[in-house]
Amino acid sequence: MSPVARRAVAALAMAAVTVASPSASAASDEVVRTFERGRVAYRVDGSVNSDAIASAWSSLAALKPGAFKAAIVYLHGCDGLHALDEKTADLLASRGFLVVMPDSFARLAKPTSCDAAQTRGGLHREVLGWRHEEAAWALARLAALPAVDVKRIFLYGFSEGAIAAATYVGEGLRGRVIEAWTCHAGWPEYQGLRAGPGEAVLALTSQNDPWFQDPALRGSCAEAIGPSSLLRYSIVFRPPHPAASHHDLMWNFDARGAVLKFLERAAMTTR
Repeated sequence: MSPVARRAVAALAMAAVTVASPSASAASDEVVRTFERGRVAYRVDGSVNSDAIASAWSSLAALKPGAFKAAIVYLHGCDGLHALDEKTADLLASRGFLVVMPDSFARLAKPTSCDAAQTRGGLHREVLGWRHEEAAWALARLAALPAVDVKRIFLYGFSEGAIAAATYVGEGLRGRVIEAWTCHAGWPEYQGLRAGPGEAVLALTSQNDPWFQDPALRGSCAEAIGPSSLLRYSIVFRPPHPAASHHDLMWNFDARGAVLKFLERAAMTTR
């Protein structure tokens, strides 16, 4: 699909929000809500702004092309948006990226998909499809902004969000960041990587991640990514690295540096 066609589709998606009637499907309303009640981070005039998407959207729509290095849809983990997610978004915004973070927990009906305290996931198998819908809507809204270059849009996922980012099927992404996922799973729809051959991909995980010690989950996305290159590679933090036993990674200097290097390099190289 050409950039012009993608903008036309995205514009129709935006219009759908405005003209949606009470008869619109509950699922569509739920997906729209996850975006409108999400967060956004961006830099304007040297300062990083972090705000609710609904509050900032009119200001973002007024910005001109070239305002951002690239745009990113960030998908949070199974227990929602947290401080580290927002710090990650602020960091990326400080480097010139526009970051939108849909809130899956803005849904009125949200089954529990994990028990974070017990490191237990897989409690709502269908959540993967829900997260794909949230990503698709957010990507369409981003693509409709004049300030966003449709050739420079990334999907970034953490944990459950990383599973969604890895398995999302759609055209036009410049690349994906998969943080805290192995691309291995017992359920077939959770397995592997759906990125096209021209997409940049960075996957990060830790060898002793407590969430992925089951044999069906262990490993990394290296095999799914294929031969490493400057724009497609996997990083596994192994002992004695301080991140080797952690699930979340962006608190770590090396992980932050790897993500920034990857995104900046990929943003400079369009297909």
